[in-house]
Amino acid sequence: MNSKNINLSNTEIIKKIEVAKRMQKLGQFKEAEKVYADALKNNGNSFDLIYSYALFCKDLKNYIFTKKLLVDLSKKFPSNIKSYIVLSEILTIEKRFYEAEQVLLLAKNIEPKNSDLLYNFSRLYWSGENFQLSLKYINQAIDLNSNIDTYKILKADILICKGQIDEALSILNLLKSAERNNKQLQIKYLISQIYIRKKRFNNAEEILLKMVNEYKQLEMGYLNLCNLYILTKELDKGLDIINKGISLFPEYIPFYKNLATIYKNKGQSNKAIECHLLIIKKNKYDYNSYYELSTIYDFSDHKDHLNLLLNININKLNISSKIYAAFAISNILHKTKEYQKSSFYLKIANDESMKLNESSYETRIKNAEFFRSIKIKNSKCVTSRNSNQIIFIVGMPRSGSTLLENILSLNNKVIDMGEINFLEESIKENKDIEKVFNSYNKKREEKFKSSTIVTDKNLFNYVYCSIIYKYFPNAKIIHCMRNPLDNILSIYKTNFRNQSFCYNLIDIANLYVHHFEIMQEYKKKYGEIIYEYNYEALVRNPMIEIPKIIDWLGWNWDEAYLSPQKNTRNVFTASSAQVRQKIYSSSIGIWKEYKELLAPSIEIIYKSKLLKERI
Repeated sequence: MNSKNINLSNTEIIKKIEVAKRMQKLGQFKEAEKVYADALKNNGNSFDLIYSYALFCKDLKNYIFTKKLLVDLSKKFPSNIKSYIVLSEILTIEKRFYEAEQVLLLAKNIEPKNSDLLYNFSRLYWSGENFQLSLKYINQAIDLNSNIDTYKILKADILICKGQIDEALSILNLLKSAERNNKQLQIKYLISQIYIRKKRFNNAEEILLKMVNEYKQLEMGYLNLCNLYILTKELDKGLDIINKGISLFPEYIPFYKNLATIYKNKGQSNKAIECHLLIIKKNKYDYNSYYELSTIYDFSDHKDHLNLLLNININKLNISSKIYAAFAISNILHKTKEYQKSSFYLKIANDESMKLNESSYETRIKNAEFFRSIKIKNSKCVTSRNSNQIIFIVGMPRSGSTLLENILSLNNKVIDMGEINFLEESIKENKDIEKVFNSYNKKREEKFKSSTIVTDKNLFNYVYCSIIYKYFPNAKIIHCMRNPLDNILSIYKTNFRNQSFCYNLIDIANLYVHHFEIMQEYKKKYGEIIYEYNYEALVRNPMIEIPKIIDWLGWNWDEAYLSPQKNTRNVFTASSAQVRQKIYSSSIGIWKEYKELLAPSIEIIYKSKLLKERI
């Protein structure tokens, strides 16, 4: 009798599934496919058989066919939630978070206390960066079943994302010591992420290098090692490791995100654009790439992508995708001078961001006031311990600081350290404030090669002007100033993921006023080492303003300072694309196009007579 006419027993079906799985494991995909096809001819009502075949198709990334199988399976067996869970996983991979959530909600109506279902809810919200909701669901899953290590590993991952790294490390250390555990690779990876959070980069690199060497077929090893090198600004190392990863796994999309980031920081915008367009071609719902493209590309040759973005139902997206999509649409509308519509989407993006992040405004104010209250004598410390000139670039974000750093780094004696946190770390590490300078210097010498001049562009170092004046010999401070309302708008328009005060126009304006008042006070006390650089004046008259800065620093003049766009250095800030362009003044006064949106900020700024005069 021909096999196509055979109805198999449950035992025989299980044996067929096991055979197919063995073939799949050996890479014999065609043979496995044939086993499934033969078995399915007369056994299309077997849940286990169809479900196993759907998982096989999912592993082959045949998502369209897999989704069809799973939908059909859920109709045939509506009470079995396994098909719902896998369908949700695929929708999550496709970043169709709203639809994935709806599928899981259907499953929850069937089995509200299924721990695996709750775990998948947690994974879904983790993917959408809603870590608070993700933590809620994983805790429920663990309450129902505390013996599953996968649940605990996800909880540790969520806690790391929330910054609760000590609690996460405690969970991981317990799992690491458990004999029964077979998830050591994931555990080691998460421990490496904790080392990164603790800025123990060498320890993190050691773990990730071992992962890459021991598990050469592990995509995540290459990806996370590259992430580390991007974080430590070792872009050539990052480029090397990600290219190795791509040579092994050319279809692994996250590699291209990292590649785009590296190209953007290197100033190779065209290559960055190509990477993001490739990502969107593979997944048209990748709103992170739409956002990145909106900052460097006008979609002129990709109208289909542009139309898809502009016509999405933004309310059906999960929070993370909604944020990226709204910022992207706002950027596109800004370029086409549709400012009212741009304002609408800009507010959506920031309002959604506020749901995920508590504002850091009060913390920044408290920190500034604490150091403002410290009594430090106004006499400047003079010592020969250091011949280096340290230039601290301070102010508010988006105040023209990256342009300034680009100009200064054209001096071949300058090492631009970027937005390093050495000063704040040194202050926290030393109870004796007089030791801060030595601690800062040690960090600088460990990280950067020796140079007679360095620039430190951690803008919030304005808080520490008194410490810089007293304890940092040969230091200079350049305070970046820009039209307050242009500055506030630019902050609000930039998707800052690590500056949570930036999502609220009232918080931005209040912090701006506070920073301005403090700097006015510090300029009276320490004015001999503080220079106020005005962004508008420089972009309008670079041939006048740039020489003033160079002269104040005591440097010899070079015409190269007038062409900062020719600087080939790596740039790691939100202005990385703009500084590759010639100095331009088109953004001056743009706040007037967003006057209605900026009303709360305007009211606050206008209360300060000095700031009102600068508008």
